Amino acid sequence: MLEDIRVLDLSDENGILAGYLLAHLGAEVIAVEPPGGSHARRVAPFNSTSGDGLWWEAYARGKQSIELDLSSDAGIEAFNTLVREADILIESATSNQRRQFGLAYEEIARINPTTICVAITPFGLDGPKADWPATDLTVWAASGTHILAGDDDRAPVRTSVPQAFLHAGADAAGAALIALQARHKTGKGQQVDVSAQQSSAQAALAAHLTHQNNSDITVARIAGGLAAAMPIRMTWPCADGYVAITLLFGPAFTEPNRRLLKWVHETGHCGAEDVETDWGARIMAMSLGEDSPEAYHVLCQKVENFTLERTQSELFEEGLDRGIYIAPTLSIEGLLQERHFRARDFWQETTSGDKTIDVPGPFAKLSESPLTQPGPAPGIGDHSGFSGKPGLSDAGSDISKPLEGLKVLDFMWVIAGPFCTRVLADYGATVIKVESTTRFEPARTSPPFKDGEKTPEHGIPFADFNTGKLGVTINPNNPMGKEVLLDLVRWADVVTESFSPKAMKSWGLDYDSLREVNPDIIMLSSCLMGQTGPRAMVPGYGNMAAAVTGFYELTGWADRSPAGPYLAYTDGVSPRYMLVSLLAALEHKRKTGKGQHIDVSQAEAAIHMLAPAIHDYEVNGHIWGRMDNRDLTMCPHGVYPTKGTDQWIALACQTNADWEKLAELMDESAPEHSATAEERKLIESELDDSISRWTQSQEGATLQNLLVENGIAAHVLQDSTSCTTDPQYVHRGHFVEVDQTIAGKMVVEGSRFKLRDTPAVIERGPPATGEHNIEILMDILGYDEDRVADVLASLCME
Repeated sequence: MLEDIRVLDLSDENGILAGYLLAHLGAEVIAVEPPGGSHARRVAPFNSTSGDGLWWEAYARGKQSIELDLSSDAGIEAFNTLVREADILIESATSNQRRQFGLAYEEIARINPTTICVAITPFGLDGPKADWPATDLTVWAASGTHILAGDDDRAPVRTSVPQAFLHAGADAAGAALIALQARHKTGKGQQVDVSAQQSSAQAALAAHLTHQNNSDITVARIAGGLAAAMPIRMTWPCADGYVAITLLFGPAFTEPNRRLLKWVHETGHCGAEDVETDWGARIMAMSLGEDSPEAYHVLCQKVENFTLERTQSELFEEGLDRGIYIAPTLSIEGLLQERHFRARDFWQETTSGDKTIDVPGPFAKLSESPLTQPGPAPGIGDHSGFSGKPGLSDAGSDISKPLEGLKVLDFMWVIAGPFCTRVLADYGATVIKVESTTRFEPARTSPPFKDGEKTPEHGIPFADFNTGKLGVTINPNNPMGKEVLLDLVRWADVVTESFSPKAMKSWGLDYDSLREVNPDIIMLSSCLMGQTGPRAMVPGYGNMAAAVTGFYELTGWADRSPAGPYLAYTDGVSPRYMLVSLLAALEHKRKTGKGQHIDVSQAEAAIHMLAPAIHDYEVNGHIWGRMDNRDLTMCPHGVYPTKGTDQWIALACQTNADWEKLAELMDESAPEHSATAEERKLIESELDDSISRWTQSQEGATLQNLLVENGIAAHVLQDSTSCTTDPQYVHRGHFVEVDQTIAGKMVVEGSRFKLRDTPAVIERGPPATGEHNIEILMDILGYDEDRVADVLASLCME
C-alpha cells in the first residue's frame, strides 16, 4: 500500500515503532544510525549468546540501515541526498541534538519542502517540560495513566515492558499518514509533533477527565481491578493461575453477568436469587453510591470459589461456549501456545542469529493489499538505498483539513473503535455515528458523569471518544431503518464497525453486502480476536484481550496476583493500528480505485506492543513477569511515596552520574559497590527503601523540580486533578472545552499530536442521542419532508 513511500528513520528506542508500522504497510524504511549504531541496539533485553539487543531486533524488522556521522561533511552530504528523496523523516532527538545535527523542521524543509518531518519526544517540542530529562517511567507517570494501575496499599505500577514511547510511536505513524493526506492537497510536507505524554494518556480511557467535568467519582486502583465509589474486581484466581472476568455495571452487562452466574449456580456456588438479580443495574447503583457494595463482595467470593476449582483452559473454553466474558491471564509462553493466533497465521518466522523464531505478524488483514511481512532487523550499514519512484502528491494550494471530504459511516461502539474514528473527525472527516433506537451505547451509561448527573448525555467517556461526530439513531432490524443505512453506505467512503463477526452479517451489512451497494467501499471491522479463527466469537472487552495477550502477567507485583493495566488496556492501544491500516487502505484506493475489507484484531494489534518480550522468550527462553516499576538495566528505577495520601513520584537513574547526583541530594554516602547499575541491581531493594525514606516527607512537586534541575528523570504521578493544572498539558492545549446539547460545557481531550500546517479542528461536541437525525436525512441523504416523516414515524413505532 505504501510501496512508493520512502521513510528516513533517525529515531532511537523512543520512536522506533513508527517506522516498524510503516514498514509493515509496505513503505521503504532506512534507519539512519550514528557511528557504532543506534542506541536502540543497546537496549535490553539482549541475546544471551550474541549480546545483540532484542529491542532493536523486534522493532527494526523490515528496515534497511545506513551508518552516518552527521557531524562530518561527508555524512551531512549523504544525509541531504537521502532527504531529497524522502517522503517522511522520523526522529526522536533532544532539542540539542536537533540543533546540532540539522534536524529541525526548517532545516529539512530547505532541503526538501515535501518531506513530512515527525518528531517524537517525551513532552512535545514546546512547553515548559519540553526539555525535561525523561524515561518511559516518568512519562507514564506524567500522563495520568500510571496512577490507575496496581494495588491500593502499594505504589502504582507500570507494565514491565515499557509502553509510553510505543504509544507515541504508533501515534506518530498515524500522524505521518494524515500529513500525507494533507500533502496530496498542498504538495507540501509539514512538521508533525508527537508528545509521548499525550499519547500515553489514551490508556487512561478518559479516567483523568473527572475533575475537569465536576464528576462525583474519582477513578482509583485496587488489587486486580479499579475503584471509584466502590472497588470493582477484574481478576480471579483459578486452579493453575488467574482469569479476567468482566463482572461489571450497566445494562450491557446484565445478560453476560447472568450467564456467568447461571454457570456458577449449576456448580452449587451461588443461589438462584443471584442468577435472577440484575447485577448490571445493581453494581451500577453500588458504583454510584446508591447501594451498599457488601452484596457485591459476597458475590465475588462465590465466583472465586467457583474459579478455584477450574483451570484457565476449562474456564475459557466453556466460558466461550456459554457467551461469558472471561479470559485467562496468559504469560508470553502461554500467548505463543494459544491456538487462536496460530489458526489465523498470526505468528511469522524470522531469524535471530542462527535461530528461527516466531514473531508478531500482520496487525491487520486486508483483502486487497495484505501487509508486508518484514525481514529480520538489519546489521549496521545493511542498505541498498531507496528504490522506485517517489510518492506522488498533487501540487496544489488546498489548505483544507487533511481528511476533509472523507465520509465515514461509523458503527463503532464503546471505546476502541470510537477512539479511531474520533481522530478521523478531528482532522476533517465527516463521521456519522450510528446508534441503536432500542438500547443505549454502553459508553453513554458508563461512569464517570459530568456534574454527577447519571444520564446518557452526561457520560464523560462517551464525550471524549465521540466528540466531533454527527449522531443518528437507527435500528438495522427495522426495514425502513435498513433502507436508510444502505443509503448512508452509498454516501460513505468508509464504513467502520466493532461488533462480533456475526452482527453485521445478521443485519445484511457485512462487507459482501455493502460492496453490492457501494463497490468501492472500504470497510474496517475490529473486534476482540478478529473476524476469523476459533476465538472469533469471544465476547467481551479490552480487559480480556489484555489478559490473553500477556499484559496482566506483566503488570503488578511478583509476590501478588496480576494487577493488570487499567481497565480495557487494548482499547487504548488498538485504535492506532486501526487508523494506520485505514489510512494505508485510502492510499491504496487513491492509486487503484479499489476499496477493501480490513480485519483488525484488537488482541493481535496489542501483541506488537510486547514484541521485545516475545523475542526474549523465543531467543533466550526467558519469560518476563511482573516487575512492579523496576527496569531490566536502570537502577534506581521506581515509584516512591511523597508527602500526602496516595502521592507518589517516579524517578529513574539513566546513568551512573545520575545515581551519584541522587545520592548527593539525599545527603547519603552511596553504599559500597554501587558505582554501576549492575552492582546497584544486586541491592535494589535496599536502595528503594532508602529512597522511600527520603521522599516520603517531601512535597512531590518540589522534589520533582529539584531532581529535574539536577538532570534526573522524575515526575509526580498525576491524577485527574493534577493533570488539569499540569503546565505542559495546559500549554499543549490537551484539554478542550466543547458543547453538548443537553449536558452543556464538557471537557474532552484534544488531538494527541500536532500537525504544524493542518492542525486538528474540533468543531462540535459529542452528539446527543439521535441529535442529527433530521440533518442527516435531509441535508446528507437529501430526503424530502414526507420521506423524513415516514422514516421517523417508522422508527418511533419501535
